[in-house]
Amino acid sequence: MKATTIIWSVAAVVSALGTVAIAQQQTSVPSILTSNSLVAQGTNSQISTNSGAAETSLAQHLRQRGAKMYGAFWCPYCTRQKELFGRQAFSQITYIECDPRGQNGRPYLCRQANVNGFPTWEINGQQYRGMQTLNQLAEISGYKGSRNFRIQ
Repeated sequence: MKATTIIWSVAAVVSALGTVAIAQQQTSVPSILTSNSLVAQGTNSQISTNSGAAETSLAQHLRQRGAKMYGAFWCPYCTRQKELFGRQAFSQITYIECDPRGQNGRPYLCRQANVNGFPTWEINGQQYRGMQTLNQLAEISGYKGSRNFRIQ
C-alpha cells in the first residue's frame, strides 16, 4: 500500500477558508486514507444517535429562527454537535458545509460569514464558536419548549 505524507497541526489547515496553519508534525498515512473515495464517504458523516421530542422541537425552533451551523465533515466537534441532536432532529438544522470536498460544500458562504473555526453557530445575527450544549442553544435562541434532552 503506497503511503502519502500529510502535514497536520494542532490548528487545522482549513483550505476551504483560506486559512493556513504552521505544520507541527509529519506522518505517513496509507494512501487509502487520503483517497477521494474516502473523502466522499466522509462528507455525510453518519449520525448514530436518535432524537427525542425535545431535540426535534429545539431543531425546529432553530430552523424557524434562521439559525445556521457552519462545519466541516472531518471536524470531530461538528460530529459531536450533530450527535447531541440525533439523526432526525439534525436533519431540521440548516447546516453549511465549509470544506469544498464535503457533500454540498459551500466554502464561499463560510468565507462570507467570516467563519474561522468549527462548529460555528449563527443565531439572531450573532456568531457562537465551538460546540454548544443543547441547553446553551436553547438559551441563546430564546427556546421556550421542553429541555428534557437525552444528553445534558
